[in-house]
Amino acid sequence: MSARDASVIHELIDRVPALRPVLEEHLDAYDTLLPHVLMGDITRWLIDRFRLDPHDQSMQDALEFLDRSFATSRGADRELIAASFLENLPRAGEDGAGLRDRVGPALREHLERFG
Repeated sequence: MSARDASVIHELIDRVPALRPVLEEHLDAYDTLLPHVLMGDITRWLIDRFRLDPHDQSMQDALEFLDRSFATSRGADRELIAASFLENLPRAGEDGAGLRDRVGPALREHLERFG
């Protein structure tokens, strides 16, 4: 997936402006958009938000967007969400594992099927 093809990332940042600093930090560090690395950064941001306030609206908006995108996407965007978001969520017993319970139905189904 090239930076140019990361439409889901651009849409997510547009819909959840609180993520813009995450993007800016990423671009400062790498001088380019590395979608899988940035999605890992976004996942850590979501985990941190969940730990601070499980009802944070920006976190919820991001989770809803990722669920809708996962449900309707195919190919690179879907793989990005599965590989670099879902696979990086804390497991049972880890700090922040409750974030798994906050994902929408499409993401939950994937987690139940593939762990």
